[in-house]
Amino acid sequence: VPADHPWAGRKSVALADVRGEPLLVRERGSGSREALERALGEHGTDLAAFRVAGEMGSTQAIKQAVRAGVGIALISKRAVEDECRASLLACLRVKDLKVARAFYLVTHRERSRSPLAQAFVEFVESQAPERAS
Repeated sequence: VPADHPWAGRKSVALADVRGEPLLVRERGSGSREALERALGEHGTDLAAFRVAGEMGSTQAIKQAVRAGVGIALISKRAVEDECRASLLACLRVKDLKVARAFYLVTHRERSRSPLAQAFVEFVESQAPERAS
């Protein structure tokens, strides 16, 4: 939410409360949007039940629009860590909403990874070790 939003001091909010706010979402077909739609479906709802104020082509565009006060967004905590730390945005959890998406690593079976590529894979796996396989 914007840093000056009434929810800014809160740690969490109910999904029902989000319905009354202008919501910024990723464009149709994006993995982030599909993950959000799946999570909402698990709660028996969909984006039609929300006040979607805009669809944007990048998470960066959404963050800028939230900072400008256009609306709020349901995006990854990792995507807003820096903005939250700098108090440019206020970040809170939506109670009981778990938005998860899968990432896949595709490699050429006949080529080995460069040291840089291997370091990247190890970094990614360290961020969610319970999911790495």
